[in-house]
Amino acid sequence: MANFVLLKDPACYVADDWDMAGRAASRGHWLDLFEAHFAETLKLAASNLPETSAPNVARASEEFSTWMARLRRDPTALDSGRLTGMDLDRLRERVMRENELGDPYRRIKDRENALAVSLYGDLTAQLDAMSDGERWPAMVRGIFAGNRFDLGAQSIRHGSQRAPDFFESFSGLKPRPWRVDDLDALAADLQRPGRWAKAVVFVDNAGGDFVLGIVPFVRALAACGTQIVLAANEGPALNDITIAEAHDVLARLGRIDEVLAAQLTEGRIRAVSSGGRFPMIDLANVSDELNDAARDADLVILEGMGRAIESNYDAQFTVDSLHLALLKDEEIAGRIGGELYDCVCKYRPLA
Repeated sequence: MANFVLLKDPACYVADDWDMAGRAASRGHWLDLFEAHFAETLKLAASNLPETSAPNVARASEEFSTWMARLRRDPTALDSGRLTGMDLDRLRERVMRENELGDPYRRIKDRENALAVSLYGDLTAQLDAMSDGERWPAMVRGIFAGNRFDLGAQSIRHGSQRAPDFFESFSGLKPRPWRVDDLDALAADLQRPGRWAKAVVFVDNAGGDFVLGIVPFVRALAACGTQIVLAANEGPALNDITIAEAHDVLARLGRIDEVLAAQLTEGRIRAVSSGGRFPMIDLANVSDELNDAARDADLVILEGMGRAIESNYDAQFTVDSLHLALLKDEEIAGRIGGELYDCVCKYRPLA
């Protein structure tokens, strides 16, 4: 693992600089959220594991609860001496891994992927029928809608019989201007064929986020001559798509989309492991595979609240950068002066 090759100043890079140790309200919000969410995650883990794993689940519950109580008393108790969202992610992942709890969200991701794949053909047909001036803004909105559609995982997880409608999620987006709105400048550059030789895209969740948001966008970008590197997590983290799942989903989509199939076969779109195992991404610790693929890239795209806002919002790169995210937590939204469900399209070209 190494620094991401496109970081402008690795020595000064900090993935997540929001230290909650001295922020009581923020700390309480996130400790409450992580504790409640971990209990739900353990229920999912128990449903996926054999009965003999019950002691592992109980032990993980006790260990995590003990840590939460300790951090409420002493927010500097972790080895880092800080308390950030990244620190809590690492703690949760360590407890899950040490207790061999696997991927609790695997079944949910499988269902989300299947639902999204069933909608993919209709969506790409609609996009392909648009003019360039319509298509690019629509696909950016599609990424936001895909991230919002991810909220449908809640209804799937809790047994709703009605599948969420991705196409309805477009109309549910807030109108422009967004909280950060560089869409016009971005769309102008997207309409310039060959604007970028290669783009590295850090992807977020399984299901609609990846299948209906990211894939149509990179498919269109590849058609304009840009080589695409999709960077997905090496290991499971909540409902984030893993590299193994990304390969599987891309293969399935290629069987129903001749354009995408050709791009995959010719290597114009490829997926690699970022090396990550968290909903956020620490660009000081990425895989050699990613760095090898990214060395000659001239665009970095960070997608999703965890990778683009909670971490790396102020990251500096040696190439053009694009942050795309839907703000799905009020506390995170407040950090950049936004509100719940605001959209962020932060485009920073070097020239």
